[in-house]
Amino acid sequence: MIPLHYRQELVGYLSLFRNEIDTETFWAGTFDPDNRQLYPRISFNLWLESKQGQAQQWTDTEIELAIEISKHFASAIHQYELYQQVQSFNETLEKQVHKRILEMQKTGEQQQALFAVINRIRESIDTDTMFTTTTKEVSQLIKSDRVSLYKFNTDWVGEFVGDFDATSTKYLDKSKLGINTIWNDTYLQGTQGGRYRNNETYSVDDIYKMGFTPCHIDNLKQFHIYAFVLAPIFISKKLWGLLCTYQHAGPRQWTTSEVNSISQIAGQLGVVIQQAELLVETQQHAEQLTQTLHELETTQTQLIQTEKMYSLGQLVAGVAHEINNPVNFISGNLTHIHEYAKNLLIMLNLHQQELTNPSKNILDKSEQIDLEFLMEDLPKSLSSMKIGVDRIRQIVLSLRNFSRLDESEMKDVNIHDCIDSTLLILQNRLKAKPESPGIELIKEYGDLPLVACYAGEINQVFMNILCNAIDTLETSKTYTLENPKPGRITVSTTVGVINDTVNSAVIRIGDNASGIPSAIRDRIFDPCFTTKPVGKGTDLGL
Repeated sequence: MIPLHYRQELVGYLSLFRNEIDTETFWAGTFDPDNRQLYPRISFNLWLESKQGQAQQWTDTEIELAIEISKHFASAIHQYELYQQVQSFNETLEKQVHKRILEMQKTGEQQQALFAVINRIRESIDTDTMFTTTTKEVSQLIKSDRVSLYKFNTDWVGEFVGDFDATSTKYLDKSKLGINTIWNDTYLQGTQGGRYRNNETYSVDDIYKMGFTPCHIDNLKQFHIYAFVLAPIFISKKLWGLLCTYQHAGPRQWTTSEVNSISQIAGQLGVVIQQAELLVETQQHAEQLTQTLHELETTQTQLIQTEKMYSLGQLVAGVAHEINNPVNFISGNLTHIHEYAKNLLIMLNLHQQELTNPSKNILDKSEQIDLEFLMEDLPKSLSSMKIGVDRIRQIVLSLRNFSRLDESEMKDVNIHDCIDSTLLILQNRLKAKPESPGIELIKEYGDLPLVACYAGEINQVFMNILCNAIDTLETSKTYTLENPKPGRITVSTTVGVINDTVNSAVIRIGDNASGIPSAIRDRIFDPCFTTKPVGKGTDLGL
């Protein structure tokens, strides 16, 4: 027997067996049949029998071979034990893997359902729709009797803002829960949210096994709540409310996956509520910005128009001033020149009467300069110059009245003078041209009193509208050989009433062109709207 060791550990014994050996010995010598060899033969046979079944002696080589074999046996036994352990481990591992796969499949299905619920919640923009979707989807996912959303107020007295009852009308009247139901919880009020401030989800399988006070149990029984899960809803770091899952039928063993799903939905719901509130704030800010931008555009348009017209008024006033100075000089001297010329002509007549026989040089010069025509035409030329200077002075006065830089405040104004000043400035555009006849102007003025207004801005209005009328008549070409109808602008004024109580001046400016298309007519008062090409008009709109 050889002990079997593997790494100094006895794992068994190796027993080696061999067959017995017989030593075969023959009688040597002469065999005598007589009795002389009887006893020696008997002794020889006895000795021969003792030599049968003898053990064979082990040699050193055989012992060494047996030891080597024992070592291999010990290693084989250890390997077999390892194999058995590995087989057992593999079987256990396979069972665990199979169990884990089933758990992962179930978890994956739950996660997919959870993500689907969260996505449907995220699709809701309106908070009421979001609350309805959340309670319904969570109830269907967890298969609970009721799911509600509880929102804290500033004093930690909350109310239900969302509710879904999966039991139809079975507990609807009994539970007394629903939207706008106020639940005063002294624990939550005293601790300002209690455990939920620490983002802890609280699950109760059976209200009778949680050690609640009788008052607490009575309060829960009042709403037919026998098991529940409450998950906190945070917006940023502030506790907004609770996602409440209730069981009305009786106690319920909430699984870990169910509690985790409710907690995850509550966390995502806080993000969605915050996004919805931010969206509402953004929309309100956008509306305010739109309104502010509209007011800014209107103000900017008015400022641009005021600046443009003020610059134009300055230019007109400057031109009028520069023209007025030399015109006044000419007008002032024309009176004297007219008097001087008159006296010179009288003196010339006296010379002609006294000098009856003028010299040949005087006669030649008189004939050369056509003295008689000169004496007759000079007074007429001076009178024409006087009329031209007066005309220039009228134009300068009209330009000054149009600009009215010294009348920026509201004051009583003669509207007819404003219209006439504007028409005088536009007189050149009303005259006939080689390519088109003149534009006929018809004025139908009523008996208007003085009107309190900004004279400079009123003049700008008249100028823009009259220019639009002239542009339209020139563009439409109402006068043709087939239709010899000249362009016509009619300006009429009368006294009217606004809102049946306020007296007002009504000014109508019309033309006989093709009119304004309806698509454009709805936009004529939009800021900066124009139908004119670039470079024409003021681009300010009416």
